[in-house]
Amino acid sequence: MTHQPPHAPGSPDDGRLQRQERRLVRRARPKAWLPFVVTAALGLALVAWVFLALPGLPEQIPTHWGPSGSPDAWAGTSFGAVAQGALIGLGSAAALAAVAALAPSLSTTPQDRSGWARVRGHGLHFGMVSALGWISLLILLAAAPTTVHVLLGRTAGLPWWLMPLVFTVVMVGVFAALSLSMRHWRRWSEDVATELGHHASAQERAEEERWTATGMMNDPDEPNIVVNKREGYGVGTTVNIGSPGGRRLYRGFVLVFAVGLPAVLWITAWPG
Repeated sequence: MTHQPPHAPGSPDDGRLQRQERRLVRRARPKAWLPFVVTAALGLALVAWVFLALPGLPEQIPTHWGPSGSPDAWAGTSFGAVAQGALIGLGSAAALAAVAALAPSLSTTPQDRSGWARVRGHGLHFGMVSALGWISLLILLAAAPTTVHVLLGRTAGLPWWLMPLVFTVVMVGVFAALSLSMRHWRRWSEDVATELGHHASAQERAEEERWTATGMMNDPDEPNIVVNKREGYGVGTTVNIGSPGGRRLYRGFVLVFAVGLPAVLWITAWPG
């Protein structure tokens, strides 16, 4: 008489593990989507404030500010003019939420994945959802200061440092949101896999070590700078930061967007 392995497909132990896995995934899903919920709540609160404050606002309001915080465009007071910041934030959040929801369908995954790879896939998806949610919150917060300024009935310029500060927080925050979210959910997937008794094979572990949590290759033995994305990270290409050229390209990208552009705005806005 032959005996099935304890976790063989179709065995009682395998069915129990699959139910436990689904339970853990369901429990984690709301946490991954929480940033989108926070964004929607703050955006809708701003919209409600617009409705309440609209009758008491001046007839003309600023609708655009230069780098130094001085208004350079005006319009008659209307719901659309006052709420444009909140509406942009909510619209961006809706678009990013749609991308997050559709992300799993943009990448084909094998049906015969191991238990460890399956849990790792859930962590990857939740990490992307969380990162996009935090980015949507950053976009809303970037638009909020001007909206609040108008809602308070102020038509004078903003403090000179506010626009550069907001832009700096957003640009740096995008990198931080992506990195921290993906790292957090990678740890979650490792913990869940361990709890379920799933262990990566030597081949899976070696492949995992070739990639960063954010989906960039980190393989010094791969000579190419630009490589195909890892399975599960969508379609297209990414950078191999394990190569000298890839490291220079990545550092240059960060330098331009997280340091250079904010620095230009600070210099432009500086009084005098």
